[in-house]
Amino acid sequence: MWQISDESNIMSRRYKRGDEFPHEGFVQGAIERHFESAGYALDTSTHVDLLCTHPVTGDAWHIEAKGKTAAIGLDFRTCLGQLVQRMSQQHVRHGVALPDTPQYRHQTEQVSAWVADRLGLHWLFVAENGMVEIVRPNTIEYS
Repeated sequence: MWQISDESNIMSRRYKRGDEFPHEGFVQGAIERHFESAGYALDTSTHVDLLCTHPVTGDAWHIEAKGKTAAIGLDFRTCLGQLVQRMSQQHVRHGVALPDTPQYRHQTEQVSAWVADRLGLHWLFVAENGMVEIVRPNTIEYS
């Protein structure tokens, strides 16, 4: 899969809005802790927010993270564009990590289920307590 760098970049990035919920720094830290505690080797040294691979199963993830901003809709679409443009390996799980807020839930509901299914998009909702809920493609019915 990916070459994991020897130097850990976990939470070494700086975020303009800080690392409190519901900002991007909080979301980024929560997904890093989630995957690290599940035994994944993390790589945050690229332009992708999180690449990680499980050393035993080979399960791999490519995740873009977003937090609360002044323009949630625009930033959500930018995040989707970044993810799609950087999809380089077909057998990797792709996800968008977001704070679990009504505004971001609404944004994900605007993506047609068949689109999320075809792209293999996973939504990773980060709660205020740092817990991560992963919603797999084709598990939510959109109207």
